[in-house]
Amino acid sequence: MIGILNEALHGTIEVVLPRTVIAQVWRETARQANVGRLVGAGLRRGSPVVIDELTAERARQIGVTIGQVSHPDIVDVHVALAAAERGHAVLTSDDADIAKVNRDLILVHV
Repeated sequence: MIGILNEALHGTIEVVLPRTVIAQVWRETARQANVGRLVGAGLRRGSPVVIDELTAERARQIGVTIGQVSHPDIVDVHVALAAAERGHAVLTSDDADIAKVNRDLILVHV
């Protein structure tokens, strides 16, 4: 996981961080230093770390998808939508939950 973080911070790979994920994991503790680094990088223009915002349109897309797949977790759905749009793999500890939203995604268990 640290390797992926370093690659993203050095511009080797693009990482997408949905805003709902930030809200779910943020605790403002020293243990969150890597999340803080990703968020900080995502706030810089031209960064390979992209924050997928929870805009009104994204909220609508999430709601529609929840209705279609009957999966109530907005974070899982937001992650799946952002990854599918970009053709990205999903790094997750919730493989089964993300697969309920979109079985075609590449899931990497962490």
